[in-house]
Amino acid sequence: MSQSKPKVLFFSPTTYNTPLDESIKKKFEILSSIANLKVFAYKNNKRNNKESSQFYLFRKPKNRLYRFIKSVFISLFLMRKHFSKADIVVFQEPILSTFSLLSISTLKNPPKVVVESHGDFINTIVLEKNLIFPSAYKYIFKKMASYTLTKADCIRVISSSTRSQVGLFVESKPIVEFPAWIDLNLFLEKTYNPSPDNILFLGSVTERKNPLLILRSLNYLREKIDFKVDIVGPQTNKEYLRLINNYIDHNKLSSKVRIKGQVPINEVARYLSEATLLILPSVSEGLGRVILEAQAVGCPVLVSDAGGMKDLIDDGETGFIFNNNNLEDFSEKISYILSNNDLRKKVSSNGRRKVLNYHESQSFINGYKDIFQKVAK
Repeated sequence: MSQSKPKVLFFSPTTYNTPLDESIKKKFEILSSIANLKVFAYKNNKRNNKESSQFYLFRKPKNRLYRFIKSVFISLFLMRKHFSKADIVVFQEPILSTFSLLSISTLKNPPKVVVESHGDFINTIVLEKNLIFPSAYKYIFKKMASYTLTKADCIRVISSSTRSQVGLFVESKPIVEFPAWIDLNLFLEKTYNPSPDNILFLGSVTERKNPLLILRSLNYLREKIDFKVDIVGPQTNKEYLRLINNYIDHNKLSSKVRIKGQVPINEVARYLSEATLLILPSVSEGLGRVILEAQAVGCPVLVSDAGGMKDLIDDGETGFIFNNNNLEDFSEKISYILSNNDLRKKVSSNGRRKVLNYHESQSFINGYKDIFQKVAK
């Protein structure tokens, strides 16, 4: 690899909204200062494949099986010529990248390979989708992840939990840990003006994110506290959404709960600025970027101790943590937080200060500099 900027190709099944939002553009503009980039991923509409000189986006099929077949075909055949021209290829997940690594393994001069883990790559799909044979999926994913991570020249993780999971598959690979990209300017500029006892859930409405636990807790607490709940995010699991709605109807919570689908980023900032408390009761989470967004706005956050979310919280100082899926502990924390205005103000101030001090774009650049230096050796 030459001493000039390396030619780096990012390839993932991530779906980008087109036209690309400013945060995504900014992310890769920043990385362009240390590498010559090409980005291959999916898009959500029929616009031309080439968004710019950097972005090559494939249309994402709606059917899951067709999407899988298309991803395999792209990985094994269409991307081959692009892999051969890169110094470094960064795969942003360790499962589907198996097929790309099979393609790379047959190249005469293969590029260096970086594999990233942004979450629980074994259990996430089982918790997000209604699968017929979940144990079979998990078995296959473990085999694929083992192959991919073993073949990687360097591995990037975003939290202690993702590092621990990767460690189950490899022992001696270079691992670099730093958080996922997030542009906080929009959130830092937002004025925090919460409505009284307004609780917010932001995330996909799935078993993994566990918003039903919020409703169960607040139903238990309804005689003690007054509250409103907004459940905002992609409704990717219709069966779980039906379970949520049935619970609301059965327990007469319709006047207390509002459910809304995915909203644009400026609306996310607005919801956070109006919430008394953001709650993330996930049973599995790589990191939880919405925590940083909430802290940037000044909205206090209550999270489960599952996954990497606890990495972002000093309990009682910059946010709050409860025992995963423990309804009693969860309910006690909600009641305590909502009844303690001075504590919420302290946590709001501390969380915002921590974001300003520790989550800057330079740390993101330095993380990738470290990775590129490790694979260049």
